[in-house]
Amino acid sequence: MRFKAETAQGQPTLQELEEDYAQAQDLGKVRLGEGWIFFPKFSGISYLSYAQVVRAWLRQEEVKARLCCGTANFDQFYLVMECADGKRRRGQVLDKHLGQIGLDRIAERNPAVKIGYVKPQQGQEKR
Repeated sequence: MRFKAETAQGQPTLQELEEDYAQAQDLGKVRLGEGWIFFPKFSGISYLSYAQVVRAWLRQEEVKARLCCGTANFDQFYLVMECADGKRRRGQVLDKHLGQIGLDRIAERNPAVKIGYVKPQQGQEKR
């Protein structure tokens, strides 16, 4: 497997990453290991240390789909993480319950993280 760091952080060994990834809890397009958060992608697997996460929240998006017999609404859930480098990373989770498990795990591995979305104050730019 090919691993790529999301931020400039201490470099774990390939063996450490492979072992952590193998036992990581699968939430969908996010996997939570003991030391790192993994984002499986087509070209490889990117990873992020729990210590790099400053704030985390669950985002719900409604998707309207046209089907042969009409339209249907589906909800998609994303685990969103604001990191120390100022960037946001997100990964889709299968449902709200797994998203909450992800938030709990992040808070457990990094007690300093703030859980929950904070609306930007008027005049501040979105990132």
